[in-house]
Order: sequence, then C-alpha cells, then structure tokens
Amino acid sequence: MNTISFFVLNIFINSLLSFLTALILIEGIIFLFQIPKGRASAFMRMIPILKLPFDLWLYDFSRWSYMHGVNPLDCPEGTRTMSAMVILAKQGANYFFSPITSVIEFTAPSNMTFTLADLLGYTIPSYCLNLLTLVFIIASIIILSKRLISHYHALKFLQTLNKNARCVSLKSTNAMLINCQRKYHFKILSAPSFIKSPFVAGLFHSKIYIPKQLAATLSNTEYDAVLAHELEHIRYKDSLVRLLLDLIEFIFWWVPTNWLHKRIEEDQEIDCDLKCRKYNIQPEDLATAIFKSINYAVSRASCVPHIFANHLTSSTVYKRLKFLEQPVMLRFKKIRAFFLVSAVGIVFFVVLLGRFWIF
Repeated sequence: MNTISFFVLNIFINSLLSFLTALILIEGIIFLFQIPKGRASAFMRMIPILKLPFDLWLYDFSRWSYMHGVNPLDCPEGTRTMSAMVILAKQGANYFFSPITSVIEFTAPSNMTFTLADLLGYTIPSYCLNLLTLVFIIASIIILSKRLISHYHALKFLQTLNKNARCVSLKSTNAMLINCQRKYHFKILSAPSFIKSPFVAGLFHSKIYIPKQLAATLSNTEYDAVLAHELEHIRYKDSLVRLLLDLIEFIFWWVPTNWLHKRIEEDQEIDCDLKCRKYNIQPEDLATAIFKSINYAVSRASCVPHIFANHLTSSTVYKRLKFLEQPVMLRFKKIRAFFLVSAVGIVFFVVLLGRFWIF
C-alpha cells in the first residue's frame, strides 16, 4: 500500500506542478512571440491540459529513488541537486525520441530521481499517507461518477432536442456555404426556444442548432454569418476537441484548468469569427448577428449543457467584436509565420515532451 500511496501522492502533486509550469511557459511563449488570439494560441493553450495524461507515460520508475529504497532526506548534504535545463534528447526508457527536450527534476546519488511529493511522503506517517490515499481515491470515484451522470443527462438533453428540433434546408445564396454543406454533410436544425445561442453538436455527423426565434430576427447575410462561424467549428472538430479536454479535466479533477479552458474556447470563437471572411462574410454582418444572439440569450434561461455550447459572456463578446473591427494585416506575413512555427515547435518539443517535477 505504501508504494501505491507514494505514487498517488506523486500524481496529485506533480500534475499540479507540471500543469502550472507548462501554463507559465505557454503564456510566456505566446507573449514573447506575439501570437494573436486564434487557432494557434488555442492549440498552444491545450498543451498544459494534454500534458496531464502524457506525463504518466514519462515517469521513469527505474530511476525513482523510492523504488531503490533510498530516502533523499538521508542523503549527505551536497549530493542532492535540482536541474532545470533544455537538452538534446536520447531514446531511452520513455520510448520516444525528439531532437530536444526540457527537464526540471531533483536527483540523488547514482543519478536517481526524487520529487517534492516524495519529500512530503517521507514526512507523513505511513498510516496517515495510506488513509489520505484512500480518501483521495473515494473522492475521485464520487466526483467522476457525478460527472459521468451529468454527461449522461447532457446526451439525454440532446436526444430530446433532436426530437423537438426541425431540420431546415440551407436558405443561402452563398456558393461557398452551399459547397461546404455538401462536403461536410452537416444538418441545420431549427431548435425550440429553450436554447440560448447557436451551437454545434455531434462528433461524426455534425448538426448546427439555431434557436427558432433568433433565426427569425436575422437577416439573410447575418444568417450566413452564423452558419459560416459554426461551420468553422465543424471543420476543426471543436466538438471532439472539447470532449477530449473535458475527459482529461474530469480525470484530473483537482487541477485548476477552468481559467485555461475558457481561454481556449475564447480563442476558438475568435478564430471562427475571423475565418468567416473567407466565405465573403462581412464583419459587420457577423457583429450584428453576435449582438442579436447576446440580446436573445440574456432574455432567456438555458438548459444547454456546457459541453455542447459556448455560453455567451460579456467579456468574450467584447473581445470577439474588438477583433472583428481590426483590419486584416498583410505586412510582415512571412515574419509572423516564422514566429508562429517557432513558437509551436518550442511548445511541442520543450513543453509537451518536457519532464517537469516528475521522477
């Protein structure tokens, strides 16, 4: 039980430390390389969350001092070191190879590693550590069960919505939207009044849900703007991405990912807004459609689960409208592309594949 308790303690503490470290590095890279809000920044901000389960693969039990019966607290002074470096990676026990990787770790004599969780575990009586582990496991089961139930109710809600919604044809003269509907085979459903704003659901067969009363207030060009925005969500599989992130966040429920998840969804929304231009959608039409959606949303209570819809907030709407007002920048396009590729490469190799605070 002690070995299991030590490992559970490591998962609990190390995931927190690794997440916060990756988050600080990501936000620093985005600021340093001046990455604008959009799809690229959304991808980068996913890394700290995606890294949570990936770190489980990076643990190296062959170097863990606990497995060798070595207590770091008993090691002579000067033999314990802390390393924070970016190095050339070598293929080894972790079964992956990348040109470079980053490391933040504590080492003991004979190149053994230990963690802050290990130091804490050695100071806690064995029976207390085992009891805390048992409480943590029980709490995890309860929390995961509740969230699974909430997802079940969300799916039941979607089934009910499909029964009440009415499939409508694409009433548009926009040739690009018509061609995209043929390509992606999405359906447009006129939904009852108990949903607040348009959203996309479906992992393999996507459907766009638009409130019936809201659709009646939109002009033809505003309606096209809404469809173009939701179509971009379909193109980038945002429903699947959201499900994956939710699954990871559910498993690592103690890690504070809420703020970061909101930033990711905000980036996705802004990117979908900006991509509407390629469908010859005027920013003014999308802006008025967003404005009408927020007015419609604030006057109604919604029971749409968050896993399906991005609920409109004043701060998000303000940022979206602000970005729509900005002109398209064509100058220094190659330089910005170079910065973007460099930032994504650093985020992938140095942050995602980095070994932060683990043994």
